[in-house]
Amino acid sequence: MKQIGVRIGLGVILCGLLASPATAALITYNFTGDVTHVHSQLTSSFSTNPSPSAMSGFVTLNTVDTNVLDTKVGNYTVTNFSVTIGSYTATMGTSGLVEIKDGTPGLDRVIGTINSPNGPNVNFLAPRLFDVQLRGPAGTFSGDALPTTAPSISSFTNFNRWRLIFGPEGNGKVVRGTITSLTAVPLPTAVLLFGAGLVALAGLGAGSRRQRKNSLA
Repeated sequence: MKQIGVRIGLGVILCGLLASPATAALITYNFTGDVTHVHSQLTSSFSTNPSPSAMSGFVTLNTVDTNVLDTKVGNYTVTNFSVTIGSYTATMGTSGLVEIKDGTPGLDRVIGTINSPNGPNVNFLAPRLFDVQLRGPAGTFSGDALPTTAPSISSFTNFNRWRLIFGPEGNGKVVRGTITSLTAVPLPTAVLLFGAGLVALAGLGAGSRRQRKNSLA
């Protein structure tokens, strides 16, 4: 019993360590969009006429701002991503970043980039970059933190564009359009910690059962 108590105590301590301020929550943004332009070399997979391809996807971000020196610009690492345009799907690439800028009038903006998305080639061209850029008037953001409630797309009146670029830099072929909806789905730190704590306690319990079996053998 003493060993079991010690193990449970260790599990509680581990949960406490996981609950430290350094632990970050994740937040997922779901988005949809339309397709307004398809390069002629990409029309085998995407279309604007007569039935435009629909676009939808999600991006999951770590809520820790990696740009701690600038209180007006926040940089957030992408941990997961997927976009579907018609029947074409690309997923998380080599890296990704989202920048939130609380700028001067007319320069509040969101810029998101996914490098080398993982998707099939189109006409022998590999997907190289997916990006989103939204710009709105002052007041769209009140700081550089990731919003837990996504701002309305109608707020970004200055600029609204997404792109999926195929082929080498400087000679890329583009599918592009506008974002039509954006919603946020926060995953609170408490949920992550609860799951991590259960896993830790389960592991400690399994170790205790093995020790009891060995002592009875």
